Amino acid sequence: MSFFFGRRHSISSATLGQGDNLPRNERGRRASLPNVSDTNSTGSHTKGVIHDIFHKHRGDSESGSSSGTKTSKSEADIARSNPTKPDTDSQDEHHASHHHSDQAAKAHPSHHHEGPSHNQLTKKDIETIFSGAPYFLLEKGKHGLFYPQIIFPFDDHDPTIQNLWDRRPLPHASYTLCTLHAHLPVPDDWVIEGEMPVHLGHWKRSEAPKRATFDVGVHEVPNMLSVNGKDAGTIGFRHFLELPVADSIEYAGPEKPRPCSDLLHLSTLPATEAYELMGHYNDPYAQCSDGTVHDRKKLLCEGPVAWKRIGVRDIDLRALVERLQTLKTLRYDILHGDTPKTILDMECTRELYSGLFNRFLYPPARFLFADVGDSHSLKAQIKALTVVLATPGAWFDFSLIDWRLHIGQVLFENPPHDDGDFLDPDKSDKPWVHFTLERKWFLVQMLLAAELLMRLDATVRVGMLQNARDIDVSVHDVYEFDRLRSGKLNWDLVTVRRFLDSFHFTYNPVEPDHPSPTIHAPSKSSERHHHRGFLEAFTHHSTSSAHNDESAWRCHLAPSHVDQQLKGLFVFADNIGWPGLDAFKSALRSKLEGEGVEKKLEAAYTIPLTNSLPAEYSTLDLTKEMYSRSPSRRLLLLHSPHSIRPLNIGGWITRSWLAGLVIPGESISHLLMATILENDEEAMATLGPVANVYGGFTYKGKTWWSKKCIVGRVLASQPGTKVCLAWLASCIVPKNSKNGEHFVNTWYEVDVREPPRRPGKPRIKHGNRLSFDSTPLGLGELTSGVFLLPVDGPCDSWSKANIDFQDLTFSVDTKRTSHNLTVVQKAYANFLLASTATGPTPVSFELAYNVRFISSHECRPPGGSVNYQNPPSTADGGLSSSSSSHVSHRHHRLPGHPLHRSYAFKWVPLESLAETSHSDSHSSGLGKEEILLLDARGSHDKETFARAWCASVGHHAVIGKVGRTCLACCIREARALQVKVVIRIGDGMSTPSSSIQVLYGGE
Repeated sequence: MSFFFGRRHSISSATLGQGDNLPRNERGRRASLPNVSDTNSTGSHTKGVIHDIFHKHRGDSESGSSSGTKTSKSEADIARSNPTKPDTDSQDEHHASHHHSDQAAKAHPSHHHEGPSHNQLTKKDIETIFSGAPYFLLEKGKHGLFYPQIIFPFDDHDPTIQNLWDRRPLPHASYTLCTLHAHLPVPDDWVIEGEMPVHLGHWKRSEAPKRATFDVGVHEVPNMLSVNGKDAGTIGFRHFLELPVADSIEYAGPEKPRPCSDLLHLSTLPATEAYELMGHYNDPYAQCSDGTVHDRKKLLCEGPVAWKRIGVRDIDLRALVERLQTLKTLRYDILHGDTPKTILDMECTRELYSGLFNRFLYPPARFLFADVGDSHSLKAQIKALTVVLATPGAWFDFSLIDWRLHIGQVLFENPPHDDGDFLDPDKSDKPWVHFTLERKWFLVQMLLAAELLMRLDATVRVGMLQNARDIDVSVHDVYEFDRLRSGKLNWDLVTVRRFLDSFHFTYNPVEPDHPSPTIHAPSKSSERHHHRGFLEAFTHHSTSSAHNDESAWRCHLAPSHVDQQLKGLFVFADNIGWPGLDAFKSALRSKLEGEGVEKKLEAAYTIPLTNSLPAEYSTLDLTKEMYSRSPSRRLLLLHSPHSIRPLNIGGWITRSWLAGLVIPGESISHLLMATILENDEEAMATLGPVANVYGGFTYKGKTWWSKKCIVGRVLASQPGTKVCLAWLASCIVPKNSKNGEHFVNTWYEVDVREPPRRPGKPRIKHGNRLSFDSTPLGLGELTSGVFLLPVDGPCDSWSKANIDFQDLTFSVDTKRTSHNLTVVQKAYANFLLASTATGPTPVSFELAYNVRFISSHECRPPGGSVNYQNPPSTADGGLSSSSSSHVSHRHHRLPGHPLHRSYAFKWVPLESLAETSHSDSHSSGLGKEEILLLDARGSHDKETFARAWCASVGHHAVIGKVGRTCLACCIREARALQVKVVIRIGDGMSTPSSSIQVLYGGE
C-alpha cells in the first residue's frame, strides 16, 4: 500500500535512532550495505592494508592472484553466476587497467615487493578504506520501475559525507515547483548566485505546508532536482539514468481515437445483441471503459448527450466555481491547520454522494458497484470518479509534457489558438460550442480530480490510519484502485494540487470585457451539412440546456503567490546575465507592486487574451508542433506587449509563472525564459514572437542556450558562462561558415542525432546489475593485492599540447530557415592545437550527437597520510615532476579511493583525439568496458575540446573535477552509467577536500 502514503527511503529505520558515540560495529547499518563477511578478524590491521595497497611494485600487474585467498561471498558469487562478467576480466582488460594504474602507482615506490600482497581484507579494513566512497544502485519501486540512488553505506554516522551531492541546490524557493521528489524546504530568503547562497537572513521557510496523507506515487521523469550538475552544462546521476524512460518518451502523444470494437462489428452481431447495444448507447458511463478512445474535441462538439455517455452532467458554472473554492479552502486547512482534518469533517458520506451525483455526475451505473457493496460508500464514489477521469481521450492529458506546458493557454487565452491541439469553435455550428467551452471543460476536469483527491485523502487518513469502522479498506480495494488509475489519472491529481494552490476562485455573473463574442453564432458555411448516418440518426437526441450558453470567463482566478514568483523570475534573470536587468526589474515592479495592484491583477487574470501569428511567420504551422518529439525544436508563440491589456504583463505564459501554475517537469525553464522575453519589449521586437525553447538565440552580443541543445552543453565549459536551471548564457557568438560573419539577433535550431545506444534494455532497467558493475569492492578477490590507487599526477602528465578555442561556426540550412529562426545543419567547434612536435594545427569537431555530460558525485577520500617520492621524467610521456621531495597530502587524507583491478581504464592524450573518428572510437574497447580518461585539467579550452570531441563521436562523459571526486570513483560512476568517457577537470592534483567539509568546518 506504499502508493497510498509514504515515500521511498534508502536508509533502514534501524539507523535512525543510533547515536554517533557508539562503537562502529554497534552502529545501525544501511539495509543496502554491501555484504562483506569479516572472514579474518585477527588478520592484518588497516594501516598495514593501506600500505599494501598503495606501496606496490610496478610489476604487480603481471603477477597472478593467489588461488587460496578468500573473497567476499556476495560479490564473488555474483561474479561467478554471471557468464557475461566473470571474476577476472580478460588479459587485455587487465593490461589496460593495470598498465595505467601502475603508472599512477609509481608515485609511491617507498617499498618494493616481489609480488602483490595477499592480505585478506577484513570488514573493518573495507569500512576504513572505502569511507566516503559513493555506492551506486537502483532501488526497486512499483510496476517494475527503478529509482537511481547514491548512498554512502560505510558512513551512516557522518552527516558531512551523507550530504555530498552531484548537483547544485535550487536557487530559489519558487523553483521547487519543478519537482515531486522529496527535498528539504528552501528558506524564504534563499538565493543562489553560482554555487554560493546570498541574502540569507535566516533558515525559516514560512507557509511550508504539511504533507498530504495521500501520496500519488508518481514523479517527474527525469528527476528535475538533478537537472543542474555541479559543473556548467552538466546533469546529475539520477537525471541521466532516467532520460531513456523520460515522460516525453513514455507518453509520446495522445492515443489515436477509435470507437468501441463492438460498434465496428455491429453488422455481424445478432439482431438482439445489436439492438441491445444500441439501446444502451447513450446510457451514463456507457463509453467510459468499453474500449472507446475518444477525440476530446469531437466529444465537446457533440455536446451534453456525448458527455452523458462518460457520466458527466452539463454542469452549472456557479456551482462548479463555488465547489472549487470550497475544496481549495479545505485543502489549505488540511495542509496548514493545527489539527488533522478531512472532507468527512465537513460532509458525511451521504452528503458527499448527493452533492457529487446530483450536480456533477450522473448516478453511477450498476456495473460500477459489482464489487463495492454499498452504492453510497466512499469507495463507490472513488470508483465512479476514477472511471470517469480515466476515460481514454476525453480529457486534457497532463502525463504529456506538452499539456503541462500549455495548461495556462486554456485558462487565459481566447480561441482560436494558432499553436497547440485546441478546439477551434469556428469549425462547428453547434449552439453549445462557444469560445469558452474548453476552458469550462478544463475546470470540470479539475473539479472532478479535486473531489477524487479529497476522498482518497480521507480514505487513507480515516480508513487506513485510524481504522474507522465505517470506512473499510481492504487489500483488494487498494489493488483495484491501482489497476484503474493510469498515468493520465495520476497526473490529474498532481495538476489539481498545483491548480488549487495557485488560485482563489470566485464567480462573477458580469461578463468581462474581451474582443471575442461569448456565444459562437451558427455558421452558414456551404461546406457544412446535416445529413446523418445510420448510427448518428439512431443515437441522436436534441440537446437543450440552460448551461450551454454560459461563459467560462465568469470564473475568476486570483493568483496566490505573485510576490514569490516575481522574486524567482528576477533570480533567474540575474543568474543568466540578462541585459538591462535593472530596467527590467523596475518595469515589472511598477506593474506588480504598490497600491491598488490587487485589482489590476484581478483584471489581468480575468480579461481573456488574444494572440495570432504574424503574417511573416505564415510558413510555420505551429498547430503541428505540440506533440513533436524533436530533440532540437519546440516552438512557442509568445505574446507581444500590448498597451491595452491590463498591467501589460505579457500573455498566458507570464500569467502561468506569476500564479505558480507550474506542473513538475521541464516546463519551468521554458516558462521562465519566455516570461522574461514577453516582458522585455526590446527583446520581443528584436527576436520576434516565436521562440525555440530547445535551441538558443543571439541577442545584444551574447547567446543564450537551452541545455536541451548540444551547443550550449559544450560551450558551458568556457569562462564567463552563467547557468540557471536549464538555460545558460555564453559570451561566444556563432559565425556563419560561409562568410565568417557573426549571427545577429536570431533564434537557432541545431540539427542533432541521438548517440548510438547499446543493445538491450536501458541501463535504468538493469536492476542490481548496475551496482554489481560499479561496486567499490570490485568483482573478484578481496585482498590488498588486487587494489590500486589511481591518481591524476601533474597537469601535463598525459597531454603536453596547448589547445586554444577559436570560434563556433554554423552551416545553415537556407531552405528551412524562416523569419528570425536560423536552422543549423551542422555546428562546428574550432580549435588550434599546438604540440611540442608540431606547430599550431587547426582542429574542428562537428557537434553532431546529442550527448550528455554528467557531473561526478562528490566523494571524500579515506583518512590517512601517504608519503611518496615523485619519479623522474619518463620518455613516454608518463608522470613527471620538478621535485623529488616527499609530499604529504593535506588534511591527512589519501589522494583517492582504491580501485579494484577489474576496472579497466586508459589515459588518452587530447592531441590524439583530433585523429579519432566516430567509427574508431566505437570500435576500440567498447566491448571490454574500458573507460577512456581525458585529462583536461588546468584549461577551460581543454575541457571544451574534450566535450566537443565527445559530441562529434557520440560518447556521453562523466565530468570529474579534481578535489571533488577521486579518479577511482569517477571510473566506477562511468561504469555504473555505462558511459565511455571520463573528463578530468580542475587545477592541479587531487585535493581531498569538499565544499561540504568547508561548510561544516571540515578537518
